[in-house]
Amino acid sequence: MSEPSLREVQRLMRSAIRPAGGLAGAGTAEAILNPQRGVPGAERLTVYAGGYLARTCEALEEVYDAVHHVVGEQAFAALARAYVQRHPSHDYNLSLVGRHLPEFLAVDPLSQRLPFLPDLARLERLVCQAFHAFDEPPVDPARLARYSLDEWEHARLTFQPSVGLIASPWPILDIWTARTQPRESVSIDLVDRPQRVLVFRHGLQTRCELVDEWQYRLLEGLLAGRALGTVCGELAGLAGSGPLPLADWCARWASRGLIHNLEV
Repeated sequence: MSEPSLREVQRLMRSAIRPAGGLAGAGTAEAILNPQRGVPGAERLTVYAGGYLARTCEALEEVYDAVHHVVGEQAFAALARAYVQRHPSHDYNLSLVGRHLPEFLAVDPLSQRLPFLPDLARLERLVCQAFHAFDEPPVDPARLARYSLDEWEHARLTFQPSVGLIASPWPILDIWTARTQPRESVSIDLVDRPQRVLVFRHGLQTRCELVDEWQYRLLEGLLAGRALGTVCGELAGLAGSGPLPLADWCARWASRGLIHNLEV
């Protein structure tokens, strides 16, 4: 038998380690790997498969701590196994392994019983992204005071990469906040309690804050790259918006370093 190529060995290792792959080349493994202390090579490869799954589950739990807290240890372990079979990792960074979990949860049977889970996972994904984001130098707040009202109308704000936004019909921020409490002590009213959450990093701390409907709509438009005047004009046409405290909101965003740049 000829010596296997490096590519063949790599494919063998991948088939053994990936949960969905199984040990497709068990016979080949016996031919390639020498037994160690009486343990066949194919059997020793299963150690790597178990380690891959265990480490991936740990990475998912680290990012989706609240989802893990809500569903419990056994259900989360089953969820993680099903997820990695559907979405095996192709990244060097384990924090990225769960990037598809919110969409996966949307069709998972768990969400039939706990329909807020996909949105809770989206919030936790934003928190993870904010933590790992490389923010740029913030705009000088004094610079904002130099623009005229006409210039503000055409202004486009660029926010820091750590800034994220999510709206949900469920109280996802309350559920996320309760992730550190014992499960038996958590009691959250889920009925008719929508929440809109602004996620950002301030210094080394990642924060989540509730915003009202109008600040959410404004931020949503600005984060999409639209001009301030355009977004405000759309909001003015909606019943119940009333005068918006734009100056206060912008000043608060700037003071926290959330605005990277402003273009007129």
